[in-house]
Amino acid sequence: VAETSLTVPGIRYVIDPGTARISRYSPRSRIQRLPVENISQASANQRAGRCGRISAGVCIRLYAEEDFKSRPLFTDPEILRTHLAAVILQMCALNLGRPEDFPFVEPPDSRQISDGFRLLFELQAVDEQWRITDLGRKMAKLPVDPRLGRMLLAAQGESCLQEVLIMVAALAIQDPRERPLEKQQAADEKHRRFRD
Repeated sequence: VAETSLTVPGIRYVIDPGTARISRYSPRSRIQRLPVENISQASANQRAGRCGRISAGVCIRLYAEEDFKSRPLFTDPEILRTHLAAVILQMCALNLGRPEDFPFVEPPDSRQISDGFRLLFELQAVDEQWRITDLGRKMAKLPVDPRLGRMLLAAQGESCLQEVLIMVAALAIQDPRERPLEKQQAADEKHRRFRD
């Protein structure tokens, strides 16, 4: 909550553990993960800024000052830590040109771009010359990851869209087993009927 720029009246204390779940794409496993990582100095300062918005406040950091000073000044931009298939697909659909030539503020690595095109080629969203296909244009209209969009289009062709929609909906959200600390028992009771 402290890092979301939300001002809650009466918040005078913030306890900063110095970590956060940061979305990162793993090229080796080819999945987007949410590992727990140390936050940057800018994120820590943003958290500290949440306490005392109305009056004086206190931020308690649960890590050493030397640790804070050794951290990077800013968090890596999202374009450098995400899989680019969805970005490339949208760029192709909007005729924005080659990603290598696009004036990104922080240009992604050429390997990330190649990896994104390779996945889109496997999904038949682009052809051998990296041009968008008709299937790719349909995928670009769906507000989901290209892999999930491809599943939906394949399911439509196989007349099993309703069943695949359920699977895609489950795959498109974060872990449904996460639950609030104060409602764990109630959540466990609801989940118990699905245990097999």
